[in-house]
Amino acid sequence: MKALARRDRLVLGLTGGIGSGKSEALRTFRRLGAGTLCLDMLAHQALRRGGEAYRPVLRAFPGVRGRDGELDRHALGRAVFADPRLRRRLERLTHPAILARMRRWLRAHRRGLLVVDAPLLFEAGLQREFDLTAVVTAGLRTRLARLSRRDGLSGAELRRRAAAQMPLAAKARRADVVIVNGGSRAELRRRIREYHRALELMYGG
Repeated sequence: MKALARRDRLVLGLTGGIGSGKSEALRTFRRLGAGTLCLDMLAHQALRRGGEAYRPVLRAFPGVRGRDGELDRHALGRAVFADPRLRRRLERLTHPAILARMRRWLRAHRRGLLVVDAPLLFEAGLQREFDLTAVVTAGLRTRLARLSRRDGLSGAELRRRAAAQMPLAAKARRADVVIVNGGSRAELRRRIREYHRALELMYGG
């Protein structure tokens, strides 16, 4: 972990891969008292009817409007994970709104440990938004087993979605901290508690 001067606030960018355990890590940080934010949640808000990205995305992907007028996120996901060009188009349409919301949240929280769950942290070049970065990793077989139990997607679909992301090994090389999650949830929570204690020493928590 790189050395940082003590400060009133420390912002950690948290990332990982599909099924690696990033969401559980974020929940553990929240239970330990950290302020937390999930960029996927901000994306959902921006894509709702009336959100900043709703109309631009609907114009670009007219076939994903549901009967209730909202965007069908499952249909949108199937389309963009099958075509890298469509995925990049969606990212161009949504990222400005997501980043604007994130930065407003960070301006409103000036003290303590803040953890931002950023799935595309490295892909989108967001490293400069954070004081530190951490990646949660797990082997592909372990990740696919977790996802098949949780999401009910086919093995082929899960592999396609995993392949669409930056490899975890590449994220690990870029991150300040690597949190290995190859075991149980209890083991992951223990590692997060240890890391949280180390971070508290940095910002005087």
